[in-house]
Amino acid sequence: MKKKIWSSIAAAALLLGGAYGIGEVQGGSTAEAAASVKSQGKTLIGVAKAEAAALKAAPGQVESIELEKKAGSTYYEIEIQQTRQEIDVRVDAYTGKVLSVRKDKDSDDDHYAEAAASGGKLITAGRAAEVALAAVKGTVTDIDLDRDRGTAVYEVEIKNGRVSTEVGVDAYTAKIVYTDVDSDDDDD
Repeated sequence: MKKKIWSSIAAAALLLGGAYGIGEVQGGSTAEAAASVKSQGKTLIGVAKAEAAALKAAPGQVESIELEKKAGSTYYEIEIQQTRQEIDVRVDAYTGKVLSVRKDKDSDDDHYAEAAASGGKLITAGRAAEVALAAVKGTVTDIDLDRDRGTAVYEVEIKNGRVSTEVGVDAYTAKIVYTDVDSDDDDD
């Protein structure tokens, strides 16, 4: 009888220690580790589908998309620029359901003025992600539209293991303008 009790205690300690170890290896908490293990069987909907869902909820120009993992939830945070206001939309990363839509008054009208002045048609953030993923394998974790002196570039961050790569995609032509690789092992 004592052997069975000790065997059960040892098994429980191994399970709890394993969950704790997974959390520590991933740099997160035990709860995050459990959520990560739970979500491993699911597939992300991808940037293009998240963008489409967000634009249905709030039409405009997508300025950024970020894959977020917080409080046991994984979602895309999508910033949309409309005339003189900014909309933040959260889309569930696995189901595509719009979780929230929040409007902010935009005190900085530079984005609107630049978009109107350029006159060109921008590609979508989803298209920029496709182009970047054709060049670099991994998961898109962040997309930002950077406008500077008449040019526009989507900065697409792709994670593959411990390597993070930023791919610059011309927002008008969909051509790659740069690739910057950063390994988590170095000091950069």
